[in-house]
Amino acid sequence: MTTPCTIVFEPFGRQVTVPAGSTLFQAALSKGILLRSDCGEKGTCGKCLVIVDLPDHLAPRTEQEEKLLKKKGPDHRLSCQARVLKGPLQVTIPEKLVLGNEVFGKTAIAGQFTADPAVQRFFLTKARIKAASKEVTYSLAQKICRAVTSEFSEKIWFSHRFPLAELSDPAIHDNDITVVFHKDAGVISVQKGRHPSGLGIAFDIGTTTIAAYVCDMAAGTILAAKAMVNPQRRYGEDVISRISAASQDTACLAAQQKLAAGAMNHLIDTCLEAVGRDRDAIDQITMVGNTTMEHIIAGLNPYTLGIAPYLPVFHDTLFLTCRDLGIHAGENIPVYIFPVISGFLGGDILAACLGDLSHTRKETTLIIDIGTNGELMLCTGAKIWATSCATGPALEGAQISSGMRAATGAVSRVWVDNGAIFHETINNAPAAGICGTGVIDILAAMRRTGIIRENGTFDPDRPGVTCDDKGVGRAFTLPGTDIQFILKDVRQVQLAKAALFVGIQMLLEKAGVTQVDRTILTGAFGVKFDWKNARDIGMLPPDICKNHMIAAENLAGTGAVMALLDKTKLKEVQVMAPRVKFLELATETGFVERFSAATRFPFLAPD
Repeated sequence: MTTPCTIVFEPFGRQVTVPAGSTLFQAALSKGILLRSDCGEKGTCGKCLVIVDLPDHLAPRTEQEEKLLKKKGPDHRLSCQARVLKGPLQVTIPEKLVLGNEVFGKTAIAGQFTADPAVQRFFLTKARIKAASKEVTYSLAQKICRAVTSEFSEKIWFSHRFPLAELSDPAIHDNDITVVFHKDAGVISVQKGRHPSGLGIAFDIGTTTIAAYVCDMAAGTILAAKAMVNPQRRYGEDVISRISAASQDTACLAAQQKLAAGAMNHLIDTCLEAVGRDRDAIDQITMVGNTTMEHIIAGLNPYTLGIAPYLPVFHDTLFLTCRDLGIHAGENIPVYIFPVISGFLGGDILAACLGDLSHTRKETTLIIDIGTNGELMLCTGAKIWATSCATGPALEGAQISSGMRAATGAVSRVWVDNGAIFHETINNAPAAGICGTGVIDILAAMRRTGIIRENGTFDPDRPGVTCDDKGVGRAFTLPGTDIQFILKDVRQVQLAKAALFVGIQMLLEKAGVTQVDRTILTGAFGVKFDWKNARDIGMLPPDICKNHMIAAENLAGTGAVMALLDKTKLKEVQVMAPRVKFLELATETGFVERFSAATRFPFLAPD
């Protein structure tokens, strides 16, 4: 029999009893406490650090713990590695290592959109239903179809059990009704009484953040928008970690799908409460995301995305229902998941293109969507090109020693004034870590002040640089904080910025484009960072920054909304996807050499 162990988690004061052998991470999760786990519980990131009162109540440190915690006392443990032997135990979690649902960005989409939805609502009085079949006896479903044709000159049909089950409810019989009809799915719902206006929901499922937009399907307006942290992050900060987890254990695939669906259900409930409506009002849902996120939410194992040649299971639009995905709305409500281009170019970049209508413009437009993966799309008027860059999550603060997502206390901006380095944090809170925008800024600031050399090493003679016993610069402490940017962090950014820089150059060359008229920066991170600093550290080629630079707040979400509200826009995406010419960077001649050269920082005159 497994011994039960009692654990109290501070500063929350929450108590949980778990079987001996459980990790502290699992114990915290069972009580709804989400800890950081950028590496997917592999013990390599060190972001799930906790402090325990009785170290001997835990199994000895693992090899990974010894490696990362060798300078810390025995009371410091990695929660994903530390297994409980016996209770009681008190575990203290540093506040900055707890994942909350605080999200900045992704919800600032507004305006009037074209409304021509695939869903229609027809109100029928009981007298109208009876009048539709005076001479011949029909089924109730047939009577309703005839009544709609007579009253609205529209042909509808029933082809699913769920709306028939609603129709068979005695509470509906012999009453006025509202029939909800979808041009692809037939009748999807029958509701008692008059319900003339329906709602639609567009989801942008990012690796880091999930955003929901509740729209009035008839008016073409967004009524509410909410976002939250993607709870799948417990399986890793990047898609590779999540692919690996799902591939190794099918239970992890189901768990990740359930986590995403649960987050979407929470957002649905929050948005509906804000607009004073209930789930019966939902008529249709669209979803966009990168290829991995779309596979996981559809319950498809992303295994093939993690091995060469990185093929997705599907390319075309998926047409599912809420019942298929575990979404809390009518069972038969249609859900459209955007088509994908390749293993690392998903529906989100297609949605971004739709959101800007780049594919319809005469000007040459380059869309740069920087998140945990760099996605590039080039529209030249006649052709559409695209590629993906392995930027990794470093540009969003992960894989950075003091990195964190954009939340209260994150250093989000760094600048130089008169040779001194200054910073600001989100909500002006005490500095707890550094997020993606701050990462770009601090590199630029260190280059301008000479702290970082062109090859990425620290100048040991500069103020704020900490050296090892051999005099080699190992870290820089941001003035006014205890946040350090270490040599390993610089290397991570060098790899990420080189991947994006070379990706842009090679995409333009392959397409034969010598001038970009419009460069669009989008994505939760891409829209907020200082593109001039990105250019100065060699992340963006200077030539693309010479013309119109546009920061577009979450174009992927905008495209998802447009396709939700207008069936012709969804058709545009379905036609656009096969047109895209995909460039596989890794197979291009000279890529490795150019990538290596691009890891260096360009010359930058000191301030």
